[in-house]
Amino acid sequence: MPRRLLLLVLVLAWVASACQVKVAAGIDIARDGTGRVTAGLGLDADAVKEIGDLATGLRLDDVRRAGWQVDGPRKEGDDLTWVRASKSFADAGQVPAIMAELNGPDGPFRGFRVVRSKSLLRSRTTFTGTLDLSQGLAGLADPELTAALGDVSLGLDPDGLKARFGDRLAATVDVRASAGLPGKPTTKAPATRDGRRVVWSAQPGQVVPLEASSQALRLDPALVAAAGASLLTAVMLLVVLTRRRRRR
Repeated sequence: MPRRLLLLVLVLAWVASACQVKVAAGIDIARDGTGRVTAGLGLDADAVKEIGDLATGLRLDDVRRAGWQVDGPRKEGDDLTWVRASKSFADAGQVPAIMAELNGPDGPFRGFRVVRSKSLLRSRTTFTGTLDLSQGLAGLADPELTAALGDVSLGLDPDGLKARFGDRLAATVDVRASAGLPGKPTTKAPATRDGRRVVWSAQPGQVVPLEASSQALRLDPALVAAAGASLLTAVMLLVVLTRRRRRR
Protein backbone atom coordinates (compact mmCIF):
# COMPACT_ATOMS: atom_id res chain seq x y z
CA MET A 1 0.00 0.00 0.00
CA PRO A 2 1.12 3.64 -0.38
CA ARG A 3 1.98 3.72 3.32
CA ARG A 4 5.36 2.32 2.33
CA LEU A 5 6.17 5.83 1.15
CA LEU A 6 5.57 7.03 4.71
CA LEU A 7 7.09 3.98 6.39
CA LEU A 8 10.45 4.89 4.94
CA VAL A 9 10.43 8.05 7.04
CA LEU A 10 10.62 5.97 10.20
CA VAL A 11 13.85 4.29 9.23
CA LEU A 12 15.43 7.49 7.97
CA ALA A 13 14.48 9.50 11.03
CA TRP A 14 16.25 6.95 13.20
CA VAL A 15 19.39 5.96 11.29
CA ALA A 16 20.33 9.23 9.61
CA SER A 17 20.18 12.31 11.83
CA ALA A 18 21.55 14.54 9.06
CA CYS A 19 18.76 13.64 6.65
CA GLN A 20 15.97 15.97 5.65
CA VAL A 21 12.66 14.27 4.97
CA LYS A 22 9.38 15.78 3.77
CA VAL A 23 6.06 13.93 3.83
CA ALA A 24 3.10 15.43 2.00
CA ALA A 25 -0.49 14.40 1.34
CA GLY A 26 -3.25 16.35 -0.31
CA ILE A 27 -6.36 16.53 -2.43
CA ASP A 28 -6.98 18.30 -5.73
CA ILE A 29 -10.62 18.86 -6.72
CA ALA A 30 -11.99 20.01 -10.06
CA ARG A 31 -15.18 22.01 -10.68
CA ASP A 32 -17.13 18.84 -11.49
CA GLY A 33 -16.19 17.13 -8.20
CA THR A 34 -13.64 14.74 -9.65
CA GLY A 35 -10.05 14.90 -8.46
CA ARG A 36 -6.98 13.14 -7.09
CA VAL A 37 -5.53 12.21 -3.73
CA THR A 38 -1.77 12.72 -3.74
CA ALA A 39 1.07 11.59 -1.52
CA GLY A 40 4.76 12.37 -1.69
CA LEU A 41 8.03 11.65 0.03
CA GLY A 42 10.92 14.09 -0.47
CA LEU A 43 14.46 13.16 0.54
CA ASP A 44 17.67 15.16 0.66
CA ALA A 45 20.96 13.87 -0.74
CA ASP A 46 22.00 12.30 2.58
CA ALA A 47 18.74 10.38 2.83
CA VAL A 48 19.05 9.15 -0.75
CA LYS A 49 22.58 8.00 0.01
CA GLU A 50 21.36 6.05 3.05
CA ILE A 51 18.73 4.21 1.00
CA GLY A 52 20.67 3.61 -2.20
CA ASP A 53 18.73 3.00 -5.40
CA LEU A 54 15.29 4.46 -4.72
CA ALA A 55 13.79 2.95 -7.87
CA THR A 56 14.33 -0.57 -6.52
CA GLY A 57 14.50 0.13 -2.79
CA LEU A 58 10.93 1.36 -2.42
CA ARG A 59 9.30 -1.68 -4.11
CA LEU A 60 6.11 0.08 -5.13
CA ASP A 61 4.58 -2.62 -7.32
CA ASP A 62 1.81 -3.23 -4.80
CA VAL A 63 1.02 0.49 -4.80
CA ARG A 64 0.56 0.42 -8.57
CA ARG A 65 -1.61 -2.70 -8.36
CA ALA A 66 -3.86 -0.85 -5.92
CA GLY A 67 -4.56 1.73 -8.64
CA TRP A 68 -2.06 4.39 -7.65
CA GLN A 69 0.06 6.21 -10.23
CA VAL A 70 3.67 6.49 -9.10
CA ASP A 71 6.04 9.18 -10.37
CA GLY A 72 9.73 9.42 -9.61
CA PRO A 73 12.12 9.21 -7.96
CA ARG A 74 12.95 12.60 -9.44
CA LYS A 75 14.99 15.53 -8.13
CA GLU A 76 12.85 18.67 -8.08
CA GLY A 77 13.36 22.41 -7.68
CA ASP A 78 13.71 22.24 -3.89
CA ASP A 79 16.81 19.99 -4.31
CA LEU A 80 14.96 17.06 -2.77
CA THR A 81 14.40 13.76 -4.57
CA TRP A 82 10.67 13.08 -4.60
CA VAL A 83 8.63 9.94 -5.04
CA ARG A 84 4.98 10.81 -5.58
CA ALA A 85 1.84 8.70 -5.79
CA SER A 86 -1.69 9.72 -6.75
CA LYS A 87 -5.07 8.09 -7.13
CA SER A 88 -8.04 9.64 -8.91
CA PHE A 89 -11.64 9.72 -7.72
CA ALA A 90 -14.85 10.26 -9.65
CA ASP A 91 -16.80 11.53 -6.65
CA ALA A 92 -15.74 13.37 -3.49
CA GLY A 93 -17.41 10.65 -1.41
CA GLN A 94 -14.55 8.32 -2.33
CA VAL A 95 -11.95 10.47 -0.55
CA PRO A 96 -12.18 8.85 2.93
CA ALA A 97 -11.64 5.33 1.53
CA ILE A 98 -8.65 6.42 -0.54
CA MET A 99 -7.15 8.26 2.44
CA ALA A 100 -7.58 5.09 4.52
CA GLU A 101 -5.36 3.27 2.00
CA LEU A 102 -2.73 5.97 2.39
CA ASN A 103 -2.94 6.80 6.06
CA GLY A 104 -3.95 3.61 7.86
CA PRO A 105 -5.77 3.84 11.21
CA ASP A 106 -3.19 5.92 13.09
CA GLY A 107 -1.44 8.07 10.48
CA PRO A 108 -1.27 11.85 10.70
CA PHE A 109 -3.75 12.66 7.91
CA ARG A 110 -7.05 12.27 9.73
CA GLY A 111 -10.67 12.70 8.73
CA PHE A 112 -10.12 14.16 5.26
CA ARG A 113 -13.55 15.00 3.88
CA VAL A 114 -14.90 16.96 0.94
CA VAL A 115 -18.47 18.32 0.83
CA ARG A 116 -19.93 19.94 -2.27
CA SER A 117 -23.15 21.93 -2.68
CA LYS A 118 -24.46 23.13 -6.03
CA SER A 119 -26.73 25.81 -7.38
CA LEU A 120 -27.65 26.39 -11.01
CA LEU A 121 -24.41 28.18 -11.92
CA ARG A 122 -22.09 27.79 -8.94
CA SER A 123 -20.69 25.05 -6.74
CA ARG A 124 -19.28 25.37 -3.23
CA THR A 125 -16.53 23.00 -2.12
CA THR A 126 -15.51 22.57 1.52
CA PHE A 127 -12.52 20.54 2.67
CA THR A 128 -11.94 19.55 6.31
CA GLY A 129 -9.53 17.29 8.13
CA THR A 130 -6.78 17.17 10.75
CA LEU A 131 -3.00 16.98 10.53
CA ASP A 132 -2.29 15.10 13.74
CA LEU A 133 1.32 14.73 14.88
CA SER A 134 0.44 14.37 18.56
CA GLN A 135 2.17 10.97 18.42
CA GLY A 136 5.10 12.35 16.47
CA LEU A 137 5.88 9.91 13.67
CA ALA A 138 4.80 6.88 15.69
CA GLY A 139 1.40 6.94 14.00
CA LEU A 140 3.09 6.03 10.73
CA ALA A 141 4.49 2.78 12.10
CA ASP A 142 3.31 -0.27 10.21
CA PRO A 143 2.26 -3.25 12.39
CA GLU A 144 4.55 -5.55 10.38
CA LEU A 145 7.54 -3.29 11.09
CA THR A 146 6.65 -3.00 14.76
CA ALA A 147 6.39 -6.78 15.08
CA ALA A 148 9.68 -7.25 13.25
CA LEU A 149 11.48 -4.85 15.60
CA GLY A 150 10.27 -6.65 18.73
CA ASP A 151 11.51 -4.76 21.78
CA VAL A 152 13.50 -2.26 19.70
CA SER A 153 12.03 1.24 19.86
CA LEU A 154 12.64 3.80 17.14
CA GLY A 155 11.78 6.67 19.49
CA LEU A 156 9.32 8.26 17.06
CA ASP A 157 7.13 9.92 19.68
CA PRO A 158 7.62 13.71 20.16
CA ASP A 159 9.98 13.29 23.16
CA GLY A 160 12.03 10.65 21.36
CA LEU A 161 12.37 12.77 18.24
CA LYS A 162 13.37 15.85 20.23
CA ALA A 163 15.97 13.83 22.09
CA ARG A 164 17.28 12.51 18.78
CA PHE A 165 17.36 15.71 16.76
CA GLY A 166 17.19 18.54 19.30
CA ASP A 167 16.95 21.97 17.69
CA ARG A 168 17.36 20.40 14.24
CA LEU A 169 14.00 18.61 14.41
CA ALA A 170 12.10 21.33 12.53
CA ALA A 171 14.65 21.26 9.71
CA THR A 172 14.79 17.46 9.61
CA VAL A 173 11.17 16.33 9.38
CA ASP A 174 8.48 18.31 7.56
CA VAL A 175 4.92 16.95 7.32
CA ARG A 176 2.38 18.82 5.22
CA ALA A 177 -1.21 18.56 4.03
CA SER A 178 -2.78 20.50 1.18
CA ALA A 179 -6.04 21.06 -0.63
CA GLY A 180 -6.40 22.38 -4.17
CA LEU A 181 -9.94 23.68 -4.64
CA PRO A 182 -11.76 25.10 -7.66
CA GLY A 183 -12.00 28.88 -7.64
CA LYS A 184 -10.27 30.98 -5.00
CA PRO A 185 -10.07 29.13 -1.65
CA THR A 186 -10.49 30.78 1.72
CA THR A 187 -9.50 29.43 5.13
CA LYS A 188 -9.65 30.50 8.76
CA ALA A 189 -6.97 28.05 9.84
CA PRO A 190 -3.27 29.09 9.81
CA ALA A 191 -2.00 28.12 6.38
CA THR A 192 -0.09 29.31 3.34
CA ARG A 193 -1.58 29.71 -0.13
CA ASP A 194 -0.19 28.83 -3.51
CA GLY A 195 -2.70 29.82 -6.17
CA ARG A 196 -5.78 27.69 -5.62
CA ARG A 197 -3.93 25.45 -3.15
CA VAL A 198 -3.97 25.81 0.65
CA VAL A 199 -1.04 24.23 2.52
CA TRP A 200 -0.73 23.36 6.21
CA SER A 201 2.35 22.08 8.04
CA ALA A 202 2.93 20.58 11.48
CA GLN A 203 5.80 19.61 13.74
CA PRO A 204 5.86 16.51 15.99
CA GLY A 205 3.54 17.06 18.95
CA GLN A 206 1.23 19.45 17.08
CA VAL A 207 -2.37 18.95 15.96
CA VAL A 208 -3.44 21.28 13.13
CA PRO A 209 -7.09 21.58 12.06
CA LEU A 210 -7.59 21.76 8.30
CA GLU A 211 -10.42 23.75 6.75
CA ALA A 212 -10.81 25.49 3.42
CA SER A 213 -13.68 26.33 1.11
CA SER A 214 -14.22 27.88 -2.29
CA GLN A 215 -16.91 28.86 -4.75
CA ALA A 216 -16.60 28.40 -8.49
CA LEU A 217 -18.67 28.50 -11.64
CA ARG A 218 -19.93 25.04 -12.52
CA LEU A 219 -19.12 25.79 -16.16
CA ASP A 220 -15.65 26.34 -17.54
CA PRO A 221 -15.03 30.12 -17.53
CA ALA A 222 -13.65 29.84 -21.07
CA LEU A 223 -16.93 28.34 -22.25
CA VAL A 224 -18.90 31.02 -20.42
CA ALA A 225 -16.78 33.71 -22.08
CA ALA A 226 -17.22 32.07 -25.49
CA ALA A 227 -20.97 31.84 -24.99
CA GLY A 228 -21.07 35.48 -23.91
CA ALA A 229 -19.12 36.53 -26.99
CA SER A 230 -21.48 34.54 -29.23
CA LEU A 231 -24.50 36.11 -27.56
CA LEU A 232 -23.02 39.58 -27.99
CA THR A 233 -22.36 38.89 -31.68
CA ALA A 234 -25.94 37.68 -32.14
CA VAL A 235 -27.34 40.80 -30.44
CA MET A 236 -25.21 43.09 -32.60
CA LEU A 237 -26.34 41.24 -35.74
CA LEU A 238 -29.96 41.57 -34.67
CA VAL A 239 -29.52 45.31 -34.13
CA VAL A 240 -27.99 45.72 -37.61
CA LEU A 241 -30.79 43.75 -39.27
CA THR A 242 -33.45 45.71 -37.37
CA ARG A 243 -31.96 49.05 -38.50
CA ARG A 244 -31.85 47.90 -42.14
CA ARG A 245 -35.51 46.95 -42.04
CA ARG A 246 -36.44 50.34 -40.60
CA ARG A 247 -34.59 52.13 -43.41
CA ARG A 248 -36.67 50.29 -45.96
